[in-house]
Amino acid sequence: MVSKKSKKQNDPAYLREQGKRDAVKKSKRFLTFSFSKHIRGEGQSIEEWGKLELLGLLVLRLKNLGQYSTIEVRQKGWIKEYHKVNFPPNSKFSEPKHVINVTWAVLHITPTSKEVVVGYIENDIFYIVFLDKDHEFWPSKMKNT
Repeated sequence: MVSKKSKKQNDPAYLREQGKRDAVKKSKRFLTFSFSKHIRGEGQSIEEWGKLELLGLLVLRLKNLGQYSTIEVRQKGWIKEYHKVNFPPNSKFSEPKHVINVTWAVLHITPTSKEVVVGYIENDIFYIVFLDKDHEFWPSKMKNT
């Protein structure tokens, strides 16, 4: 005699009873980071940041920000995007020819650091273009406190 349990396991999928699973919810998309657009020769290299002991701080920052969606990171102000200009007019960097029609953005490696990572966000990916330890992408006068 065949038990009901073994019969159900051997039945084709179209004969099986509907399960009690809940509907699958849309998963949250997190911000990710890519060095695929990083330019050597302007700003610093990854190796230089390692020697300057900035790379560890950057990795921790990327790990922390990667737990949030792009919308959340923008709303909290952790990434600053420059919507009013295409490329900073007084930048010490040259505008890369392979990066066109983007909204440039920066993130500080700590909330109060002058060191920034420069890039742009596209499809929930922050593409890192420059590592800028001296804040020369968009130079600004330091605020007096």
